Amino acid sequence: MWKSLVLGLSLVLGGCASVPAPVENGRLTPPAGYGIAIIALTGQSFNDRSADLALHIDGPAGKTTEQINLGTDLIRAPSNPDYLRGRPLTFSFRPLGIQVGNSQNSSGRVLVLPLPAGQHMVKNVTGSWLREGVQSSSREMVNVQIQQPFSLAAGEVVYLGQVHVNMSFRSEVQFSVNPERDFFDLEARRGVTDFSNIVSRPLNAAATVQ
Repeated sequence: MWKSLVLGLSLVLGGCASVPAPVENGRLTPPAGYGIAIIALTGQSFNDRSADLALHIDGPAGKTTEQINLGTDLIRAPSNPDYLRGRPLTFSFRPLGIQVGNSQNSSGRVLVLPLPAGQHMVKNVTGSWLREGVQSSSREMVNVQIQQPFSLAAGEVVYLGQVHVNMSFRSEVQFSVNPERDFFDLEARRGVTDFSNIVSRPLNAAATVQ
């Protein structure tokens, strides 16, 4: 019975990232003992209509996987490039020394992940797209190692920036930040209007295909 209870609890915790993150008074508010990680997962391929991506994270509760479809998922950008100007923030929305992405709509999704407080690792990203031929078609599979650690304190909301996966040629991952686009999408889709409790700790590393 105890083993069954532990297994059931592990399954519940492992699926917590799929639960909508609570928004209170316009703020993302983690559950007790949890933090929230914000990651913009975007991508491109020779056939985006058929392409999918999955981001894999290890942490105190085990493995978390978030999957997107490039043909249907879209991150919306604001028409005003100064969307964040004058908004209370804990960081500069145009930081020096960090690659800033464009402010156009992008194929992908802003992931909002309630995760247990502690150390986490963005392990890898997997994906595929359909290579269509005249007589036959084949599924191109991609697995790119990332191996980027990050930490979450209880009650903390952290923006980790954008993870962009290019599957068109030699698959690679690019890291950048685009808070104007990503925060606008948070407001449009989730009703987040107060960003003053979000801290920025962007991921940044070279990644190779395997």
